[in-house]
Amino acid sequence: MNIPLLMPALSPTMSEGTIVKWLKQEGDIVEIGDILCEIETDKATMEFESFYTGHLIYIGVKEGESAAVDSVLAIIGDKDADVD
Repeated sequence: MNIPLLMPALSPTMSEGTIVKWLKQEGDIVEIGDILCEIETDKATMEFESFYTGHLIYIGVKEGESAAVDSVLAIIGDKDADVD
């Protein structure tokens, strides 16, 4: 099962966030509680942790890119899953 990871609203006024750095890469195994990336908001830079276990099979927003709240940042799932 593929699980999309959405850009969280990390503050009440946040409409988009910028990926500062990915700490996990495509293909990495992710456990619950692992820090996946750092997100810069309108207020601060915060860590984004996983609430799921699986493989990080897709990164949709690269470092330095911005994305709107609720847009897909990445997908966690089975390492052989098709993300198309």
